[in-house]
Amino acid sequence: MQYDSEFAEVPVRFRVEHHHESKSGLIEVRRYFWSRPVDQTLHALSDHLVLNMALTSRPARTRVDRVAPDEDPTRREAGRLLVMIPGMPYHLIAPSGSFRCLHCAIDREKFSAVTGESIDWARLGLFSGEPRTGLGIEVHLMRIHDELVSNRIGRGDAIDACVELICVELARRFCDVRPSRTGWRTGGLASWRMKAIIGRVYAEGAAPRLAELAELCGLTERQLGRAFKAETGTTIGRFVDEATMERAHRLLTTTSHPIQEVARELGFASADSFAHSYRRLTGTSPSHVRPRQARQ
Repeated sequence: MQYDSEFAEVPVRFRVEHHHESKSGLIEVRRYFWSRPVDQTLHALSDHLVLNMALTSRPARTRVDRVAPDEDPTRREAGRLLVMIPGMPYHLIAPSGSFRCLHCAIDREKFSAVTGESIDWARLGLFSGEPRTGLGIEVHLMRIHDELVSNRIGRGDAIDACVELICVELARRFCDVRPSRTGWRTGGLASWRMKAIIGRVYAEGAAPRLAELAELCGLTERQLGRAFKAETGTTIGRFVDEATMERAHRLLTTTSHPIQEVARELGFASADSFAHSYRRLTGTSPSHVRPRQARQ
């Protein structure tokens, strides 16, 4: 079945290939296609939080930037995983093309049930619009995709369980980065420093060490560690580790590079050390996340 995009002002259409609906929201495998370039500002659904994970490569130079007056996010191409905050404006830039994705529209009240309180969506920070450490979420979404395209026993219950896990993980991240109740913020990083860190961490090559990032920001390692934790709610070491594994995940799922080559590209001494780090952070092995056709 073919549909217009949920954003009426965008000349994008999609075809639903697989569908599951529950009390938590709507989950579909979609194929999007459009015949001319898009350069528009649009608003996300007001009553749902939308996760969009690309199953095939997005058209080159596609960008989806959150429009927020208090933020100056790094401008870069859209990653594999996008999270659209309810009711927030986004600027979409994309050439004509098509791609397949897993579309999850989750009821925003689900997060209130998980956290025990309402989330002030408009006040969420940089990491909420497009999680740059979304590997754990992608693992759950991959499981949802596998269940969605199968006809196994307990398919619906398995999908709903994964949605619950995604809600928990996202709610924890959102609550970690939201402002304090007093409205005062202690510490934190200037936007240019955060942009510099993100740019370096996601650059090609081996992951940076803390000393390199501190020098890049003109701070001591201790100052950087404390400021980054105040800004994001997580340690800079964990951020680097998760970002590195996110890069690894993309290489494993979008290329046919041998695992040894992926490990070398990310700066690991051996495939074994890479596999150990990947398993520690994701709970699964690098070989397991390879697309089925690559494992056959």
